[in-house]
Amino acid sequence: MKNKFKIYMICFCFWNFSVQSVSVEAKTNNQQIQITKKLKAQGIVPGKVYFQHDFRFSIKSKYSFPEKDLFSSVVVLETKSRMYREGIQSIAKVKLNENYQYSDIWQRKRNIIDILYPTDSFQSLEDGVYFYTLDEHKQLHQQASFEEVFELPCYLRVEKKQGIVVSIQKRCLALISHYTYDYWPNNNIKQLNIEKYDNNHNITYTAETFFDQDTGLMTKTTKRNSKTGRSVIETYIREIDLYRIDDYFDGKGIKTNHVIRHDDSNRVENQILNKDGKVIKTKRWEPEEIFDFEKDLDEPYPYNKFKCHKRCDIFDL
Repeated sequence: MKNKFKIYMICFCFWNFSVQSVSVEAKTNNQQIQITKKLKAQGIVPGKVYFQHDFRFSIKSKYSFPEKDLFSSVVVLETKSRMYREGIQSIAKVKLNENYQYSDIWQRKRNIIDILYPTDSFQSLEDGVYFYTLDEHKQLHQQASFEEVFELPCYLRVEKKQGIVVSIQKRCLALISHYTYDYWPNNNIKQLNIEKYDNNHNITYTAETFFDQDTGLMTKTTKRNSKTGRSVIETYIREIDLYRIDDYFDGKGIKTNHVIRHDDSNRVENQILNKDGKVIKTKRWEPEEIFDFEKDLDEPYPYNKFKCHKRCDIFDL
């Protein structure tokens, strides 16, 4: 009798899980259909460049459809109330594929910093918002519009109201990221490529992630620091007590670490290898990251000559 009850409970749990999975999938598909209809109604065309505020990349196909508004002009994204609360501007150039999923994205994040700057140069301006760049001699050059500056390493934004300069900001790039997506026929993500750039448009970091067609789960990721040459290959196992294996390499391609990650994220076996590939030591913490994602891009000259004090900068004239 007990065995029959156990079999019944197992069957019930499996049936319930299957029903819930189908329900979640159906709900996700319906949301994607509604998003696609909305985009089509707005005249959004696959392959064309659009602009989006605060893009966040995802490794899940259900988030591969843009839920946030897309705009044909970058001008409307020049100012957002959230930007000033966080002190960060995030604008992405977006292209969609024929299924209206994210295909090619260039994202730029900037730090918004209020500064003190001599206002004499702006006295003749009418009320409004203006954009300037500085040359190597610290001379101001007024730009025609926001379109002219939003991709530059840094620029100044000046705002004038009722004849008074109420705001002067420097907006320097903190991050440049390039994302490209490729999809399986069932719309699951097949491959995601990520590139990070410096202000001179040199690649500083790359990552390639591959996904299973049916489950949508990651199968393998290769990451590389372009400056140091260090890299890591992450292979997803997802077996009992074994989640992932990471192999780290130095700039010469020699394997330095073999890391075993268990289901419990706190259980890590970091095997340190010698040049012959033999284990010389095992630690219980992860190797140092191959890339510092917290570090902002360096501010270019002469914008880096602003002296900051409690979020209030003074230009070094």
